Amino acid sequence: MFVLNVKAVIFDLDGTIIDSKKDIVIAANMAFSEFNLPTLSEEILASFIGKGAESVIKMGLGEKNMHLFDRVFDRFEKIYGESCTRYTSLFPGVRETLNFLKERKINIGIATLKRRILTEKILQHFRIEKYFSAVVCLEDVKNIKPHPEVIRKLLQKMNNVPEETLYIGDSEVDVLCGKNAGVYTCAVTYGTGDLQSIVALQPDFIITNLTKLNILLS
Repeated sequence: MFVLNVKAVIFDLDGTIIDSKKDIVIAANMAFSEFNLPTLSEEILASFIGKGAESVIKMGLGEKNMHLFDRVFDRFEKIYGESCTRYTSLFPGVRETLNFLKERKINIGIATLKRRILTEKILQHFRIEKYFSAVVCLEDVKNIKPHPEVIRKLLQKMNNVPEETLYIGDSEVDVLCGKNAGVYTCAVTYGTGDLQSIVALQPDFIITNLTKLNILLS
């Protein structure tokens, strides 16, 4: 059986560590409603989450209403900032996996398209911030995923190299980001990404639950 020998594991946040879609969808639809715009189903809006909050609002607005983007996005950020932990939860196996990696002295990082103030608020809410040696957020990069800048910055901060690093995410964007950075890639099946599209990109590993990492890295 193949066992992966890595010294660093980097996680995407939304859809990989936290199930945040309900809070994001509610905030987006509240913002749309305030401007008398049509709301969208959770399924449709959640499918845009992997590309960042701006993408959620842009896709929700469509070309016809794009002139309202700045105002709607500002309202979304305010609403979501106040309620980002209301319904959000950790996915099953997150705490056990973080403990497992920490015990094995594996460096742990986060690569997210979320703003730092929200990321820190959520990590502190679930009391898991202590596990991460580095966190790179939206404001820290000039190029968003799938550009590899976010992973490269993390590797610098964590003092690790691509050949000894595993990146875990839930979307096609994450798989491409990892491949572009030259790290091992692992996709989870429980997030918001389209599984068929993820499989087509041929990540190194696909897992149904984060605890499967315990087997992969044992």
